[in-house]
Amino acid sequence: MSEEIFIRILNNSATDAEKSSFFQSIEEDSDQREQYKQCKNLYVASSLNPELHDSIQKESFERFWDRVHPGKQQKVLNLWYRYAAVVLVTLATSFLVQYLIPEKQPGDEIVQQIEYSSEKGSVSKVLLEDGSAIWLSSATSVKLEKRGNGEMMARMSGEAYFDLVSDPGRKFSVDMGSFKVRDIGTKFNIRAYKDEPGVYTSLVDGKIEFLSKADQKLLTMKPGEYMQFNKQSMKMTLSEQDPTIATAWKDGKFVFIDKTLSEICHELENWYNVRIVIENKTLAGTKYTSVIKRTTTIKLVLQMLSLTDKIKYSITDKKEGSDIVLIY
Repeated sequence: MSEEIFIRILNNSATDAEKSSFFQSIEEDSDQREQYKQCKNLYVASSLNPELHDSIQKESFERFWDRVHPGKQQKVLNLWYRYAAVVLVTLATSFLVQYLIPEKQPGDEIVQQIEYSSEKGSVSKVLLEDGSAIWLSSATSVKLEKRGNGEMMARMSGEAYFDLVSDPGRKFSVDMGSFKVRDIGTKFNIRAYKDEPGVYTSLVDGKIEFLSKADQKLLTMKPGEYMQFNKQSMKMTLSEQDPTIATAWKDGKFVFIDKTLSEICHELENWYNVRIVIENKTLAGTKYTSVIKRTTTIKLVLQMLSLTDKIKYSITDKKEGSDIVLIY
């Protein structure tokens, strides 16, 4: 193994064959693996802590490579200076940190990857080979990864409804970053927009399990249960809720149950691709309960709200960008 390949491993430009050979070599040599981990951990720490002095990084890198490949120290040092910036930038990304830290397991490699998305104001449906279906709500993307061990992993942003055929021979999970949702022949809804404070899961049928990054079971959901995950506190809260409330979007409806005007406007912005400004802050916390068809125009929705609470609004059409709705 050459130092050039090691650099390419760090900056994620190595080929699959080079990666496989590299990780196999350090798995077979425990001393080399330990030295590599120490060096790699320092790189990760230094990418997150710019105050760590360059000389410490260089010294650690030098010790590692000298231990593994004695006699090549000068050439490696030259490469270190050449690639230092790109290594630190690359290691700052979550993908490479996640790739380097866990030990590689057989069958973990991705053999197929495909991404689906839906635009604002639309709902899309994806059919899988086994008859399973995934509905994508407004402004949602789902990336499906099929792995060598037969597992299918979904990564998503937005809101999606999963109707998965029961198949004991297939493993299907949704990676939410902080945790994973594992399917066991299930119908469930996940809402996970990046600009919202939580992740929300509703189970319609079957069973799902929540797992930690290390695949430790956190909790199991039953039909009719609703899970809220707070991104800030990292806590999960389980309660009971009619699942049709969470999945109404799939049937073309807005269902607002005791929702504040601020929460409702966020939903309307996401569907109608408008920007809503609530000028009267007192109104922002006013709560509403309503069921509205999504085919209704934004103007008609505002008219309905104005009948119940006497709100006033104006709509400014923009030739470019989103229209602006002012509520006062």
